[in-house]
Amino acid sequence: MGKKRTKIPDLTKGRVREQLADETDPKAIKRLTAAREYLEGLSGGEIETKYRWDRQTVYNWLDRFEERGFDAALYDDSRPGRPSELSNQQFEQFTAVLHELPEETGYDAPAAWSTALAQHYLIEAFDIGFSRRHVRRLMHKTGVSPKRPRPEPASADEEEREEFEDSRKKVGYRDEDATVVTIDQTRKAVGADLYAAWFPVGERPTVGVSVSREGVNFLGAVTEYGETTVLECGGSFTGKVTIRFLEHLQTKFGEKLVVLLDQATYFTARAVKDFVAEEPIELVYFPTGSPDLNPTEEYWRRLKLVLGNRYFGTCAKIRSAVWSALESISPPGVYQYLCL
Repeated sequence: MGKKRTKIPDLTKGRVREQLADETDPKAIKRLTAAREYLEGLSGGEIETKYRWDRQTVYNWLDRFEERGFDAALYDDSRPGRPSELSNQQFEQFTAVLHELPEETGYDAPAAWSTALAQHYLIEAFDIGFSRRHVRRLMHKTGVSPKRPRPEPASADEEEREEFEDSRKKVGYRDEDATVVTIDQTRKAVGADLYAAWFPVGERPTVGVSVSREGVNFLGAVTEYGETTVLECGGSFTGKVTIRFLEHLQTKFGEKLVVLLDQATYFTARAVKDFVAEEPIELVYFPTGSPDLNPTEEYWRRLKLVLGNRYFGTCAKIRSAVWSALESISPPGVYQYLCL
């Protein structure tokens, strides 16, 4: 029988994922990996089987999070010669500084703090030098965490985005029988999408590329309830294809729909608007150049990451990989984007 565990305070998937993304200490990586698998529902025995780590060691790592707290659980006790800790006053100052832009402190730097810049600030302000690892721990304690900013394209029309805010509020007061659906299109071409990843030091990884223009087009949707649907388009995206997809959405999610979509020509075509005029469907268009507002864009991004750095030489292989990958991808929450 596996050891039954209760919820560990401060241990969340998001925090573990963020720390793993920037962690370099081997022991901390193992402890974080065990915590991640635990949060995914694996028992100590299952983690032991998967990673060949001693089961009791895994439980000891989890106990560290429960007994010491998140940050203290990651690393072994410090060795002699460790720099002095910040005083309460210094820590409060450090916290206040990190909650402002670096330029407010006099740095000619990007609009966000990095570990290296925070480390430099501690040396300059307090004459205390910490390792990058310890600086990250301190930064977490101040209430900041590493995040990738959501992109806002330079082409976005600010006036349109303000007008969309009014439309978004109206969506919140829709007919209670109507389902909110966000849709978007994507294309996966023959070849490979290359992304930064981890490789052994000294190795130069390669992935095949292709000059072929062949590929597969998809239309996808994410609903307010976390449901998804994806259809392959046999040819180019057109108004007729959009109408067929809207009919598919009605069959799958109900006749009454509020559909949020971008302003691509095949979505704004007269035939599409004429079709919608005869159906209990309301179209709400995102502002120009604003993919950051559409959760289905994030759904595609997650798909492409799963398929990244892999060469697909034929459309048939793309189809097989896409349908397989979609089974493992969690859709983003529509509410997080639209606050309905």
